[in-house]
Amino acid sequence: MNQPESPEVRRQDAFLLSVAGWQHLLQDSAEKLQQAQLRAWGAMTQTYVALYQDAWDRWTARFGGGVPLDG
Repeated sequence: MNQPESPEVRRQDAFLLSVAGWQHLLQDSAEKLQQAQLRAWGAMTQTYVALYQDAWDRWTARFGGGVPLDG
């Protein structure tokens, strides 16, 4: 029952391991790219929040009677 593996079987196993390695590499690269995109989106969002807060503070200081409402 226990037959020695032929060179063809070992070659197929090596091919499958190589394909699995490439898939793992591509998946890691895609995951890192997505994480970088999310970090950039978060930084951009923080920038917009700061710009909105500054515009709101300026508007309330000018038209709202002086001091911004949050202190």
